Amino acid sequence: MLTTVDHLMLSLLSALGRDAVTADTGSLASHQIDGLTPRLVVTPESAEQIGAALRICSEAKATMIPWGGGTALAIGNPPRQADVVINLAKLDRLIEHDSANLTVIAQCGMTLNDMQSALEAQKQFVPIDAPFPGRATIGGTVAASLNGPRRSRYGGVRDLVIGMKVILASGESIKAGGKVVKNVAGYDMCKLFAGSLGTLGIIAEVTLRVAPMVEDAATFVCGGTLAQARRFIDELSRSQLLPAAVFLLGEQPHKDWRVAVWSEGFEETVERHLRELQTVATGVGIKAEVLRAEKHNELWEKLRDFPLHADSLVFRVTLPRAAIIEFMERAKDWNCNGIAGDVTTGTIWLVFPATKAALTRLSEVESIARGRRGHLIVFSAPATLKNAINVWGPSPPTLSLMREIKRQFDPNGLLNPGRFVGAL
Repeated sequence: MLTTVDHLMLSLLSALGRDAVTADTGSLASHQIDGLTPRLVVTPESAEQIGAALRICSEAKATMIPWGGGTALAIGNPPRQADVVINLAKLDRLIEHDSANLTVIAQCGMTLNDMQSALEAQKQFVPIDAPFPGRATIGGTVAASLNGPRRSRYGGVRDLVIGMKVILASGESIKAGGKVVKNVAGYDMCKLFAGSLGTLGIIAEVTLRVAPMVEDAATFVCGGTLAQARRFIDELSRSQLLPAAVFLLGEQPHKDWRVAVWSEGFEETVERHLRELQTVATGVGIKAEVLRAEKHNELWEKLRDFPLHADSLVFRVTLPRAAIIEFMERAKDWNCNGIAGDVTTGTIWLVFPATKAALTRLSEVESIARGRRGHLIVFSAPATLKNAINVWGPSPPTLSLMREIKRQFDPNGLLNPGRFVGAL
């Protein structure tokens, strides 16, 4: 920083008010990022106050860390420095719900559960299944691009965001996209900010597509050997069925595997799905059961939260769908605490104990993924392990372009410095 903490605090207090800035020891400790304790915590109440805080911090060359619900802080490399945390909890309003056009606008600090509750009266919902929705905020979910199990049915976060307001490091406010789904004018800036981990700007408002609530839902679960699971998945892929999600699950000692198929829609549609899935399972010779209500919800809540296991080492492997089963065959010998594969999107989650011994598995798994035209990242891990690695793996060929984009939006490198790909 170019100034002292006291001088920066006075400037922020003058612009935002005394309740918006704190250097209280307890508050600072509760806002640690990968073991780094910030010097100040700022809690703005509006987009304008976010802009004022960012402008003052930028002038002081103080680094800034956006903070939503705190659920995704294990993602990314540790920041190089953490001077000021920008806590967005007070920006928690639903701004507009256009039920006729299936869109909603919300402030960044609104939680996913609060948004779903607000839309429930119109029998609509936002089809995002991010981990820990009681704490996860709209802005944080978009910034981390946290897709859930039903991504193959409804699209990912980048597909669901159609507009946003972003505050740049300079304090300038910009808007991208619009309020209607058919928005095709110019470059889609929303996709640039979605998944950028707050390294280009702080997302203040988001406009999302919503969907009608389904009439019925159930999960068809079958279990057996990996060979049987492969046959079941192959038959399912050749059928006319369009499930909301299909996951292949393995738990220690990985001798038996389960396939979970989420079916939803009209009651008649779900019943037809279940009948046809039972026919496939019978043909494969695999045992099956149907989960409804609480048991259905419990299974998918577990899978929803799976990528962010507390105090665990979590690898995310992305592969061509044809390579998933072969990869799972190798994974059963790695002593994982859990394995979950989304067979419709080619995403596999491997959960290991958070130990240095488990971290030595990284190069082997990465090599196997690359050999199958795939990619691996360390999705989440304790700071003690992340300090020894680059969680994003080898830099992509587009890194020079990414650096230029970062320079244009955050020329002094003050927003979440070092957390993104290539230490951006």
